[in-house]
Amino acid sequence: MSTRSRTEKHDARRSTTAPQPVDNTDWLKAGAIFLVGIDHFGYFFLENDLWWSALGRVAAPPFFFLLGYARTRTVPLHWILLGVILTLLEAWNADWAWVTPNIFFSFALIRAARPHVQSMLQHYGWMAFAIFVAALVGVLPLTANLVDYGSTGWLWALFGLCQRMYVDGASQRSEFFDRGMLQSAGFMRLLACFVTVGVYLWQEQNEHSFPEVQLAAVAIGIGALSASLCQFQRGPSPIQPPEAVAVFLRFIGRHTLELYAIQLAGSELVIKFVPALAP
Repeated sequence: MSTRSRTEKHDARRSTTAPQPVDNTDWLKAGAIFLVGIDHFGYFFLENDLWWSALGRVAAPPFFFLLGYARTRTVPLHWILLGVILTLLEAWNADWAWVTPNIFFSFALIRAARPHVQSMLQHYGWMAFAIFVAALVGVLPLTANLVDYGSTGWLWALFGLCQRMYVDGASQRSEFFDRGMLQSAGFMRLLACFVTVGVYLWQEQNEHSFPEVQLAAVAIGIGALSASLCQFQRGPSPIQPPEAVAVFLRFIGRHTLELYAIQLAGSELVIKFVPALAP
């Protein structure tokens, strides 16, 4: 075999094993799971966790948004299992009082409902959008104790779905879009963003009663997040870190929910068996 042939074969082998680039989703999930850790640490182990809780308010919205954005339809059975386990652990620590079912149940409901909601939005446009928003805002008092984050989480998912529809239309990957529908989708995702941010800030302030400084921090964090989500689309990130960091980010991107479950379950168990660590 000639030197040139060996070189070409080596280059071909190297190209097929080249690591995948870090996706925009990987960065978003990594930031979210980091803030989840901050929120859990403050909640479980600190007496004064106002700042930790304020930072943690930015953690959950990306998870809901990405569920609405993703096209996947299958509801993994391990989501249900993890939801049951985490809910039981929380109830155990609360002396078996009623606790809000874990966030995994909301994730499963959103994943199951997403294709039907998308179909309604594509066929009925603004009328369907208005009905969904009004219904989700209207059931806020009923859902607060039924699912984690109530129907506000579903509003974030609706925002994510509208963003995906807009991105697909803008890139001409969807057969359902013409120019007029694309313009409607653009306004729809912006309105979904504004409504969701307003409702979410109201709900979190109602639950946590943040002082003015922490409330301002929450508002700034959620505002910055929502502005970035309005520009979000899946694909290779323009910022590609060194491979050592990229491996870490890709791992988080593929196992974010499992890492969340480990964090939460670990905190619940530590407090259960070492109660002196509780605030």
